[in-house]
Amino acid sequence: LAGRGGSSLPRRADHEMKVKLPMIPALHLKKFKYMDQLHRYTKLSYQVVFPLKLHLFNTSGDTTNPDRMYSLVAVVGVCSLIVSIGPNRGHYIATVKSHDFWLLFDDDIAEKIDVQAIEEVYGLTSDISKNSESGYILFYQSRA
Repeated sequence: LAGRGGSSLPRRADHEMKVKLPMIPALHLKKFKYMDQLHRYTKLSYQVVFPLKLHLFNTSGDTTNPDRMYSLVAVVGVCSLIVSIGPNRGHYIATVKSHDFWLLFDDDIAEKIDVQAIEEVYGLTSDISKNSESGYILFYQSRA
């Protein structure tokens, strides 16, 4: 290893980080990118495909914290048509699993939907965007 100014350090140093798998991971999808030439953020308009089931592998070597299977339990979505007016504005919807059914929350409207409707709203398993909504924050829950 080299220190500041190119001086060598007296001993070798290793760094290791161990992270335990969470019970409820929240995955935040990057939806905006700063464009230097425009001097502002622009919306990334691609559709992100995400699964209903997620398998995360334990890489910490901790045998008491094995690999985990997760199920999707909530999605916060952003509507593209309104977000196009700026990165600090937008219309967000939430889809939440409650027991064996899904609920869609859109402002003051709450309605029960089936799992197929989630694919129609967010393009869950295909890369063809049917609607303007896309997942923004995904919440999974451990099945263990």
